[in-house]
Amino acid sequence: MIYGLSILKFPALAGVGLFFIIDAILAIVAAAVILLNVSIMFIPVLVYSWVNYILLTESRVFPAPVLGVVIPVIDPSVILVFIIDVILISLVTVLWVLSRRR
Repeated sequence: MIYGLSILKFPALAGVGLFFIIDAILAIVAAAVILLNVSIMFIPVLVYSWVNYILLTESRVFPAPVLGVVIPVIDPSVILVFIIDVILISLVTVLWVLSRRR
């Protein structure tokens, strides 16, 4: 959310800033779904987590979809997001499997 709000200050990158804001809102909704244990929404959260992970990885290797250039920056915040995405994918997969057993 912080990145999105700071990027919105540049008119040429308004779409990128909006993307980050929407992504942050979706992450908050996904966290609420997990915390409230809404098992019917585990698959959409899993899909969201995979898409988020793939977009982050893709934008560091290939040209970013909106910008058209490779974003070679690997800083602590990017590494943290990679770790959080892997944890979320693992956690939601386990929760979904456990919810199917009931």
